Amino acid sequence: MVTDIQTNYTSPAGREFTLTAGRFAGIHPASRVLDIGCGYGEGICNLAAEFRCKAVAVDIKKSNVEFAQNLAIDRKVSHLIQFENRDILKADFSEEPFDLILAEGGVLSFIGRNEGFELLHPWLVSRGWIEFSDLILLSEKVPSEVLTIFDHDAYQYETEGSYRKLLDDAGFSIQFMCLVPPSGWDNYYAHMARRLEDADGFFADKKVKLAFHKEIDVFYRLEGYRFVGYLVGIVRKKK
Repeated sequence: MVTDIQTNYTSPAGREFTLTAGRFAGIHPASRVLDIGCGYGEGICNLAAEFRCKAVAVDIKKSNVEFAQNLAIDRKVSHLIQFENRDILKADFSEEPFDLILAEGGVLSFIGRNEGFELLHPWLVSRGWIEFSDLILLSEKVPSEVLTIFDHDAYQYETEGSYRKLLDDAGFSIQFMCLVPPSGWDNYYAHMARRLEDADGFFADKKVKLAFHKEIDVFYRLEGYRFVGYLVGIVRKKK
């Protein structure tokens, strides 16, 4: 069931998880937050609007950053957020560490999960927080069509159990972890379907339209939620 038709989140994990992370981390106006793959800016704008914190938001796509900057202006939080169009793998924020880092929308699968947590560890203050959302496999037997549309060959998705071990090995303690409910998937795909009507930009490309139409078809036709899940974790640096 679609519960948020206006969402600009580019993953099934939405606003409530971002705000929950802010509350776990005790975010307030003096806090500093980093978003390492801000996408359209929905997550960082929600956090800044709710907690009035200072933030840095980074995305490798210039079009995403421009969209996010305009969203921040509309939400009246542009003075709180510094947007940067850059490759997060070439950044270094260790000299001014953050209280909370957002790694939403599967960005850790894109940059590499082990590499990602190793990269982020020194960018956090002592006992700092990370909130992440990422695709995982729920079953050992997943239809090949489902594996293909989510590019499992490229990303080799974790299970919840292997993700928990990865986090422990990387020096983080789990404070909260859950799977996104079916409504999160419905919100995400409703957003995607809306964007596929765009006449220009990324979603106007015929190949992009075809790929997303195929993903939506396969996910619902094969009941993809039985085989893949979107894991949300709020974790804390051990030292």
